[in-house]
Amino acid sequence: MCDIQTALAVAGTVQSFREKKAENKAIRRDQETTRRNADKGYLHDMTKIDREKVNADREKTLAEISSKKERDGEIAQSLNLGFGNSTKIVQAIGGMFDDDWNSIHRDYSKDVTTLQEQQSEAYANQQKTYNSLTPPTDPSRTGLIIQVASQGYEGYQRNETNKNAKK
Repeated sequence: MCDIQTALAVAGTVQSFREKKAENKAIRRDQETTRRNADKGYLHDMTKIDREKVNADREKTLAEISSKKERDGEIAQSLNLGFGNSTKIVQAIGGMFDDDWNSIHRDYSKDVTTLQEQQSEAYANQQKTYNSLTPPTDPSRTGLIIQVASQGYEGYQRNETNKNAKK
């Protein structure tokens, strides 16, 4: 037979176990929301980076077209004005515009490198968010059983001691 003190202790232990489980469930739910938000942020960053990549491609293409148009215009003008050897004119003007082409591609390479770094940063931010979430530790059922048994045994011992004291 158990006394009231033991019954209350067992009930408190069981309730504490249930509260810890409910608390862990809420933590898991909040962490799942945090993960979904991190995924949304990552996808937003990747969309932005892709848009910047498209813009960089467009700028490069426009610069190349503009440079080619300018070069062709200068070649045509020099040939029409009759400045001598047409091969030499094309070579001279072509040499000047090779520098433009190199400049266009150098700037484009910088843009692409920057965008790749931004992709790496976006992924790292997502992973940092994931890694900052520590999973909750569920209470042990075995621990609950041992604690309840322990409290029951203490109550039994107290009851036996009280019986022996009355005799």
